[in-house]
Amino acid sequence: MHYYNFNCTDAVLRSLDGEEFPVHRLILGLSSPVFQGMLGLPQPNTNTSKKSTIDLSDPSDTLKPFIQYLYPRSPPKITDISMWAALYAIADKYNAEVVMEPLRDMLIPRFLETHPLRVYAFASQWGFEEEARIASRRTLTMDILNDFPREEAEFMGGAACQQLLFLHFNRREAARAVVGNHPPPSSNSPLCQCPPPNYTCLVLALCQHVATRPWLTAEELYGEVGKWDYPGKCNSTCRNTIKNMSAYFSSLLKGLSDLPQTI
Repeated sequence: MHYYNFNCTDAVLRSLDGEEFPVHRLILGLSSPVFQGMLGLPQPNTNTSKKSTIDLSDPSDTLKPFIQYLYPRSPPKITDISMWAALYAIADKYNAEVVMEPLRDMLIPRFLETHPLRVYAFASQWGFEEEARIASRRTLTMDILNDFPREEAEFMGGAACQQLLFLHFNRREAARAVVGNHPPPSSNSPLCQCPPPNYTCLVLALCQHVATRPWLTAEELYGEVGKWDYPGKCNSTCRNTIKNMSAYFSSLLKGLSDLPQTI
């Protein structure tokens, strides 16, 4: 399917697997200085009855959406991060900023939640410093110190991999220190008959949690609290106990949020 008038095209791009894409010299020249050099624009010969054919080393499944991006129509929907990577690589190859800019803009909003490590890898590969920082923070919800995916390590290269591991290790050790050393809440009101909470088991569980995933959210904290054998109801008021525990959890999360979060 072509997104333009087929009859007025004056050049052909032929993919590595032999598929031909009729295109316009003007569009190619305006979009890419590399294509402009290949086509020799402007043409000294005004006879355009014979279309110039350029053989490219790119496969058709990548070349087709790339060409769609060059034309002022609706761009293709990129839902796979591997396709995003292939498209950005070909756009960089031909220095087509008209394609590179929208692809960069979609990287974080479209793929961060589902592929944070891959986003970090590609952002590091292409020098997207801000996107790499954002993605590095999102990876703190993952256990990469004990199980680092080999494929992602190959994508991001040694320096970026080392930076991320350094962040995770330091954050893990700092988070364990915050959890382990966090002062327990003050004693309950004398009017309350509840036994004082024993935070030892909860602290141990939280330390184990941050040892693998050094990003503790409120949902995860209260998930661990739900497994904890905290004091039950008594005949008197437990309001002071609940207030103290809530303050303890809030200050704990605040202490964790103050730790380094990005590369």
